[in-house]
Amino acid sequence: MHRLYACIISTTESDSLAAVAGGFAHAIEVIDGGILFDVSGLERLVGDSGEVAAKILGELERRNIDGSVAVAETADAAILLAREGVDKGRAIYDAGLFSQLPLASLELDRDTLGVFHDLGITKVEHLLAVPRDELMVRYGREFDAVIKRIEQRAGRLIVPNVAESEVSWSYELDQPVEDFEQLIFVINHGLGALFAQLARLAKSTDHLDISLRLANKRQSFHEIKTSFPTLERSFWLKLIDLRVSLNAPEAAIVAVKVTAHFTRQRADQRGLYAVSRPEPESLLLTANKLKKLVGEGNIGVPVILDQRIAEPFTLDAAKLPTGVESTLKQRSPVIAFNYFRPPHRADVVVKDRRIISIRTREISGEVVASSGVWRASSRWWERPWSVQEWDVEVAGHGVYRLSKRGGDWFITGEYD
Repeated sequence: MHRLYACIISTTESDSLAAVAGGFAHAIEVIDGGILFDVSGLERLVGDSGEVAAKILGELERRNIDGSVAVAETADAAILLAREGVDKGRAIYDAGLFSQLPLASLELDRDTLGVFHDLGITKVEHLLAVPRDELMVRYGREFDAVIKRIEQRAGRLIVPNVAESEVSWSYELDQPVEDFEQLIFVINHGLGALFAQLARLAKSTDHLDISLRLANKRQSFHEIKTSFPTLERSFWLKLIDLRVSLNAPEAAIVAVKVTAHFTRQRADQRGLYAVSRPEPESLLLTANKLKKLVGEGNIGVPVILDQRIAEPFTLDAAKLPTGVESTLKQRSPVIAFNYFRPPHRADVVVKDRRIISIRTREISGEVVASSGVWRASSRWWERPWSVQEWDVEVAGHGVYRLSKRGGDWFITGEYD
């Protein structure tokens, strides 16, 4: 695969340079006096190496950062080219200028440079003209690394070296606060500081930890995760408020701490053929609002249980849509079942052990087909269940689940 590397050399702090690099790549390495990053593949979106370098330079100008930019097929070549223009303000150094670099930029020892200078070898192009075998005989195998650098064959890889994996912010309150909603303004300020630091490091987050120190000397801890990274402050504020409200602190709050864990930024390009869907932030907030309204145990995707019980399904919260699922796959149609709560009391006519008709407040008609009766029950040792059930089709209405408890008849649900 064709590789392409970019390097920025600048006196600006590395955090600001990382923010620039983060707009073009996720593989970023802070080096002495600058930053190195992998821009392989950008040719398809931006253009050739010169256009990629111009795009990076434009971002430096937008942020009012002075520095030299170089783009080359090897990391070493990009670094050497960018270092050559470190004192010349904003400039682009094309890979075609590599052969004109002075040998001093290769960091050779002083004696070797002196010998080359006496022989009139002062540039990379001069050294490239010397047969490789003669250089190896004169300087040994150790010189092979230098030869690979000038021939732009060096295999140096980018090593992401941001040591931290998280950033934190904390605040001690002057007076204990009873209601968490009163802290939203303070947390908003803290998230602003955290997210600004993340942006400077070209990072994002999909995981926040909220730690509340309480007046009774206990801690209230809340771990909040999403399936996508985002630095949208209003989204995180709403999500924090909803999550903490589900498990409110047992005492007044005296201190708050927020920790953001690093992750890669979310890609803006989702694909030309991706199915349109709501933003993941909207889906997640909606799900958490429902949890607050009806309880966490009452929100999820229905999952059928392989058991014969009254309501053989459970709700799996882990399967809730997040908005970042892959393109929907074609699936075979399934039959849905809608439970009536409470069940609808029914009057049933039975003749010769056959269900003839059903009448409720909502429906009334003849039964044109039926199946059953089912009496088996699993997990009988946990909850006794003595109910008889049938599936019946009522003329002009639909297919229903009919049950009999003792001498009473009920419609417990409808097939859709």
